[in-house]
Amino acid sequence: MLTLSNKISLSRIFFIPPLVFCITQVQHNSHYRYACLFIMLVIGLSDMLDGYVARKRNEITKLGGYLDPVADKLVLMISCIILSSDRIWPEPRFPNWIPTVIVCRDLLLMLGTMALLLVTGRMNCKPTILGKVSTCFQIIAIISVLIGNHVPLPALITIWWTTVVFTFISGLFYMYRGVKQL
Repeated sequence: MLTLSNKISLSRIFFIPPLVFCITQVQHNSHYRYACLFIMLVIGLSDMLDGYVARKRNEITKLGGYLDPVADKLVLMISCIILSSDRIWPEPRFPNWIPTVIVCRDLLLMLGTMALLLVTGRMNCKPTILGKVSTCFQIIAIISVLIGNHVPLPALITIWWTTVVFTFISGLFYMYRGVKQL
């Protein structure tokens, strides 16, 4: 059964195609940057809203426990990959190593989670504070690239490195937590 909070999580996945479309149009018309920012704002607000609604209405479900992080990962990974492409996105863009770190971490975590489920019959998908901070910095990094040249390059580089550091550390912590469950 789809609860209201699950529908809100699912809506984030449905916002991915319009976001991708707008990102691919920026090099033809820079006004699409504003559409990208608006869509990211809606996605971010819906991410906060679904958790609030689930707790407030006591609708915390197993489906929601999977759907919420999957929606987050899809939005973040797809955005980072596209925003690093010199064929699609104008400057400034992510250096290729940033989406590589983010995607590799998330793929390792997904594979580890599935392995844990196969070995133990259970899995813990609860986010940690490090994971939430990592996600927050990933969103800030994406928005800083979407804003374009309004962010000075030294600030952009600082945001990128901070994002990568938190992404890496949170990945190590999730792996540590997964190994402890074996």
